[in-house]
Amino acid sequence: MHVLTRADASMRVRTGVALGALFLGLGAAGCSSSGSTTPADTGAQQARPLDGVTYYDPAQRALLHDATERRVAQCMRTRGFGYRPQPLAASDHTADGNPYGLLTPAQARNDGFGLTSSALDARPFVDANAAADGGQAWKDALDGTAAHRVYLAMPGGRQFFYNADACSTQAVAQVYGADYYRLYETMEVLAGQVVTTVQADDGVHAAESRWRSCMAAAGERSADLDAPLSAVTAQLHTALASGDRARVHAVAGRELSLAETDAGCQETSGLAAAVATAQARAEQPVRRSHAADLAALRALQRTALSSAARTG
Repeated sequence: MHVLTRADASMRVRTGVALGALFLGLGAAGCSSSGSTTPADTGAQQARPLDGVTYYDPAQRALLHDATERRVAQCMRTRGFGYRPQPLAASDHTADGNPYGLLTPAQARNDGFGLTSSALDARPFVDANAAADGGQAWKDALDGTAAHRVYLAMPGGRQFFYNADACSTQAVAQVYGADYYRLYETMEVLAGQVVTTVQADDGVHAAESRWRSCMAAAGERSADLDAPLSAVTAQLHTALASGDRARVHAVAGRELSLAETDAGCQETSGLAAAVATAQARAEQPVRRSHAADLAALRALQRTALSSAARTG
């Protein structure tokens, strides 16, 4: 049986990325992101599994993160420990990437794949709780202990676990609801299964073939949808390591150009439409078998967002 290790989703609040890990999902769930989405450009969000139930936009992430951090601080105080709420790191422009790698022309013109801008906006992490960290007792209060570990059965014979005595875990339950972990992680796994099914669809493969032909005609030979991002990533790493701003600037220009070609070929090939058609078909069994869980998760999300907005 495969155990989903959550990447310490509720146990790394003090690193400022805990909710990011929770919102964006686990690698074990089968989802991979590429492309970039800005709040004003939601075109490439049109195809997200289960109506994007596992996705939170940047404003929602920030709102819910802050609400949860306040709850963590309150919990830690009741246990006699100090905790300073961490700001949400917002420099990763790829965080809103479409799970199928869909990219609109507007996104491409605005930020390319979001790679260079993310690297340039990144700031060194400063632990606001470095001084408050009082050793193992402080860590146990924040992260919980294995003695209080709870395992939840997930689709596909997987398991998800959390430490019920963790302030970080209890804060999430207070903000979202007691059943949130089970519902969210279940949908995350199911969404990953939908993505895998869609990626294997014949109609999607045919659209990808048309996309490759379009890219080749434009002088950009790409074996798959990840190839353009991989190429820019490699160039960016080299440019950043050199410390030469001119080289980084050149990579930024290359990224924008390649992203625009990529998005244009996706549009020409009908890739988004093929993905949407395949996704509608792949989701049907999930919507039938987990209709109640899907509705319950949406209800918890609406309540959490409404409450966080009132108390923010």
